[in-house]
Amino acid sequence: MPGMKFEETDTTVRTSQPGWFPLLAQAYRDRKPVLLVDDADVGIDPKSQSLVSMGIKAGLSPSDWVAVGVAIGVSAAGVMMVVLAFLDPEPTSKLGLLVGGGAVCVLTGGLTAVGILTRRRPPNIEMSAGGFKISWE
Repeated sequence: MPGMKFEETDTTVRTSQPGWFPLLAQAYRDRKPVLLVDDADVGIDPKSQSLVSMGIKAGLSPSDWVAVGVAIGVSAAGVMMVVLAFLDPEPTSKLGLLVGGGAVCVLTGGLTAVGILTRRRPPNIEMSAGGFKISWE
């Protein structure tokens, strides 16, 4: 959007910094304005690429993808709840609660993460000399 005000205090994410992709994913999840600077010349373009496309283009490691998943969703906690429910030697009175709660966490956190990574694109992206100005307003 022309004339959009972008505060200097907003988050700046540089592709040369370690952990830049989880930071960008967190900004997408929280719908926070961010200045994305491709100073490592990864060749990403948020106007035409989803987060997954940008991550693939950047050649992220499996640990980076795990960090993104944890940053975005609570599905890992849900999986852990389900596993612990079945491994617990206690009576099965808690089994239903843990499995049900874990399933909810997996579905809501996991589906949210997939939606953010594949479909969510910010409505306002401006290209400038300093990088991409991404905002949700």
